Amino acid sequence: MEGLWIVIITAVLAALKPHPKTSVILVENDKSRNAIVVSTQKGEVLVDKPYTEVDLKDKESPPSLPKPVSKAEVEKEFKNTLKMLPPKPVTLYLYFKKNSVRLTEESLEKLKSVLSVVKKRMPCRVDIIGHSDTVGDKEKNRILSLKRAKIIRDLLVKEGVDSSLLDVKGYGENDLIVQTADEVSEPRNRSVEIFIR
Repeated sequence: MEGLWIVIITAVLAALKPHPKTSVILVENDKSRNAIVVSTQKGEVLVDKPYTEVDLKDKESPPSLPKPVSKAEVEKEFKNTLKMLPPKPVTLYLYFKKNSVRLTEESLEKLKSVLSVVKKRMPCRVDIIGHSDTVGDKEKNRILSLKRAKIIRDLLVKEGVDSSLLDVKGYGENDLIVQTADEVSEPRNRSVEIFIR
């Protein structure tokens, strides 16, 4: 579901109106850029602000101009529809000791909550991405980061998570969590990123 624009489209039949009204409402999806184009044969309208509504009469009429709609109205009117949306992705981090595949004490404690989040969201896809700091050889850091990711994968599998739902990568120092110069020992880069979607 990543990258999917979240839009609510509904046909509302009013008792005294001869034609149904179709509304397109753009809601938040945690993206910095969030937009859709609503079009008919007679024109199109860009909707690029969350909680903005466009009405459609029929394909022979242009869409209405975008107008704001309150979040509370949307949540009330489309309560059941919103419940069917998948949960938002979650990113969690576990940290490792320097030049090691051993978790820090804090991350060992956090591991139970990570397992809990994954299990509550099953079935889900989980990307497990290993990282390293910039100290030492780049290729050795990539291998170390992959070992870290595989350790987390193995822990999840041991706790009953289906391995086919897990995707493991090791980026080493090529995708730093915290940008640093070369040969900098940054603890936050010695991590595994767990992206649950």
